[in-house]
Amino acid sequence: MSTSIATLLFDAYQHAVAAVEPASAVASHLTANPPAGDRIRIIAIGKAAPAMCRGAAQVLGGRLVGGVAVSDHEETVPAGIEPMIGSHPFPDAASLRAGRRILEEAASSDHDALLVLVSGGGSALAEVPAGGLGIEDLAATQKALMNAGVPIEGLNTVRRHLSILKHGGVARVATRPLTSILISDVIDAPASAIASGPTLADATTPADAAALIRDRGLDVPGKVLEHLDAAPVSAPPPDHDWVTVADGASAAKAAASFLRASGVEARVLTTRLRGETQVEALAFVAATVRGEVAIAAGETTVHVAGTGSGGRNQHAALAVAIDIEGRAKTVFAALGTDGIDGPTPAAGAVVDGSTASRIRQAGVDPGEALARCDSHPALGAAGALVVTGPTGTNVGDLWLAWRG
Repeated sequence: MSTSIATLLFDAYQHAVAAVEPASAVASHLTANPPAGDRIRIIAIGKAAPAMCRGAAQVLGGRLVGGVAVSDHEETVPAGIEPMIGSHPFPDAASLRAGRRILEEAASSDHDALLVLVSGGGSALAEVPAGGLGIEDLAATQKALMNAGVPIEGLNTVRRHLSILKHGGVARVATRPLTSILISDVIDAPASAIASGPTLADATTPADAAALIRDRGLDVPGKVLEHLDAAPVSAPPPDHDWVTVADGASAAKAAASFLRASGVEARVLTTRLRGETQVEALAFVAATVRGEVAIAAGETTVHVAGTGSGGRNQHAALAVAIDIEGRAKTVFAALGTDGIDGPTPAAGAVVDGSTASRIRQAGVDPGEALARCDSHPALGAAGALVVTGPTGTNVGDLWLAWRG
């Protein structure tokens, strides 16, 4: 039974990903809200950038005069759009090249209007450090934040105040009227949190970022704190029209609809999933009502305690696999809607009551693997990993659990 349920949960995940397909979401919005101007330039940032560009091009047709799309993978973009690959989850020289190119596009004047398409992952994929900082300083700071399990809100607070591109930076250099279309991978947060707000700012300040780093006692490059202590509060970017066309709640709703249509009871427990991955995963499975599939969308954090390989979804899956060992009628799927979980090729994993024992049979101690944050090889040994490749969208993580 668990095998068929595991397949059903993965099918529900795929249906959810399809429901937040970026090209369709963007095209639908622009069809109902056609942009003004005869010559429109596009800047697209994030894992969904290529698909969002394709959706815009369907509607704009000959009014599209060019632009740039920065993503984490190769994917077809419309003619005239320059594709660029940045780095994720940590920015590098490729991210810097992409960030500079974006600012050049925004500052150009050979168009009537600028359409900025923003999706998750953009914070690392495109970057231009502020002040005298280098891209390596930003990468080191982000690693320190992520390894300490700092929630995404705190991570974004620091990132936006170390960057020229973020916190409304693109909007500040734009020479023409702009519109932002967003696909959200953040929960219960303002739109300015998506990709750290290339066109939208929030109320945080450099002092807030510095305080977060000091309160956590994080080891970051010295000039990062020097910059934050000296940086002025940024002027707000120009007001402009913006809209969010897809998010994690959309994906969770689509998964539930698919399951119900398949004859299985399903319930969305939360679309605001957050907190420490292991704790939240165990609580989520425990809260699942027998005979139905529970669904959650959001993004958790892992306090990295070792040098292993994995991501937050794989860490969650391994923790649950250990907890439910021997329970034949429990299945748990933890999957990233972007198809990439941490710095691994897996989207996540699907586990059941036999997963932990299969890991042991392969010569790996699942408890030790969990303790050193080495979930990827452990789950791989049990054949529990799910590898989809980049999906072309990103609205956070999707968890599904079933208890028979």
